[in-house]
Amino acid sequence: MQRGKEIKIGILVLLGGALLVLGVNYLKGFNPWGGGNTFHAIYENIDGLAVSNPVVVNGFQVGQVSGINFSAEGTGDLHVSFIIEKSGLRVSNDTKARIVSNDLFGTKAIDLVAGRSLTLAVPGDTLPSEIEIGITEAVKQELLPLRQKTDQLIAGVDDILINLQSVFQDSATQGLPKAFESIQRTMENLESTSRTLDLTVDENRAALKGIIDNMEELTGFVNSQQGALSNALGNFSQISDSLAELQLATTLRKADASVSELNRLLEGLNNGEGTLGALLKNDTLHNGLLATNKEVQNLINDLYLNPQRYIRVSVFGRKENRKMSEKELERLQRLIQSELDNRAEDIE
Repeated sequence: MQRGKEIKIGILVLLGGALLVLGVNYLKGFNPWGGGNTFHAIYENIDGLAVSNPVVVNGFQVGQVSGINFSAEGTGDLHVSFIIEKSGLRVSNDTKARIVSNDLFGTKAIDLVAGRSLTLAVPGDTLPSEIEIGITEAVKQELLPLRQKTDQLIAGVDDILINLQSVFQDSATQGLPKAFESIQRTMENLESTSRTLDLTVDENRAALKGIIDNMEELTGFVNSQQGALSNALGNFSQISDSLAELQLATTLRKADASVSELNRLLEGLNNGEGTLGALLKNDTLHNGLLATNKEVQNLINDLYLNPQRYIRVSVFGRKENRKMSEKELERLQRLIQSELDNRAEDIE
């Protein structure tokens, strides 16, 4: 009886050990009761992929990773073997075995991404491999532009600080007190002007009110005379229409022609053309008139001095003494001057 219990305990221990070995091997990818097709893929980095990790298609598990070893070429690449247990799944020879994150905890899986080739892969083929960008790498790529912007911002802040430091150096800040004093004086002047303006408005408030009242009265008057203003504007419009009908352009052209003719006539007179031009430009008539005037003066003088030459009047038959006129005196003077000139020439 005692021996029977020991046999039963031994059998249970053996069964438990066998189940433990089978369970561990199953977790490692060994499934003695399941079939499937084995495929391979070569990776430079498996990013934490382990044996027994699932193989999925569109999120549905179709197999598991059965083995991970270094490649036989000795390049350091990793040779991953995986079993597809679903016999009805057709895998093309360009299907990509992509390593992806299967959950939020970072568990890796192989996602089979179907290709476009019509040729099917046979068990034992090596499929093209691919690694999905991990969360860390994705975060790095997302943060890289931000880091670049931050570096640029820091560089800009450094430039601003350098400029501010150069501005507030001793040689550059000597004029700042004067500038601040000038700004203060300007503000004081503005305040004084504002107070003066307020006082002016207060002092002339009544006058401003009167001006506003006058403007209101003027506006009211204009509104009351709106009809008369409309009539005046209408009359002005009629006058402008009448002026437009006067053919002002034709009249101006005729006036321009008349002015041109008058200019041509004046130019001819100025050049001495015609009788009137000759009278204006030639001194002959003027000299003749002067000579005639002088002859008339001499005649009147001779008539006054010697009336007996022209009127014979004798009272008692007495002969009156004759006097020489100015004309005769001038003639006698010319004769004497001419004789003296001749004698002077003879002497020379």
